[in-house]
Amino acid sequence: MNPLPPLPLQPEIPGAPARSRPGPKPKLSAERWFIAALEILAVGGIDAVRVELVAEALGVTKGMFYTRFQSRDAFLEAMIDYWRQRTTTGLVAELGAMDASPQGRLARLFTISQTDRAKTGASIELAMRTWALTDDRAARALAEIDRQRLAYFESVAIANGVPADQAAARAFMIYSYVICDTLLPGDRDAMRAICQGFLSGA
Repeated sequence: MNPLPPLPLQPEIPGAPARSRPGPKPKLSAERWFIAALEILAVGGIDAVRVELVAEALGVTKGMFYTRFQSRDAFLEAMIDYWRQRTTTGLVAELGAMDASPQGRLARLFTISQTDRAKTGASIELAMRTWALTDDRAARALAEIDRQRLAYFESVAIANGVPADQAAARAFMIYSYVICDTLLPGDRDAMRAICQGFLSGA
């Protein structure tokens, strides 16, 4: 449940010459900085998310970073909030707004791990969880993210007739399945229907 859409870091401007023109560069949105940093995090871990490397990935100077963000710590806090909104708060709201039956909502949960969004974001989620092992703010964010996701999964389980005293456990098993199916390599097409039938109680 963690993907980010691909975003070109240096988009071409129609009519612009091949070489960059002198003068001030256009101001980058905060989202562009966050996406560049998350891509670096996925490859090199949190120690690689340095101001100079993020600026270099965007083709700008460190000075442009400090015109938008007070410090690296402030940037990391904002990056976590951005990632939480994109992968959890916004996604849960999107799923909750679906015009679908309880069975349709449950089926949608099982397909999350197979979406392009999930596959491209799996390395970011793994890097975030690794970071959370040694960083309190990342750990707090992950705890809140897991709580929100599990609460939604539990509500879907109850809507599908799972007894209330079993719903939390069923939600945990479905969530674990989705996370592992996203992160673990390998072809499991033949197994998925069996797993999903077992988890849905079918």
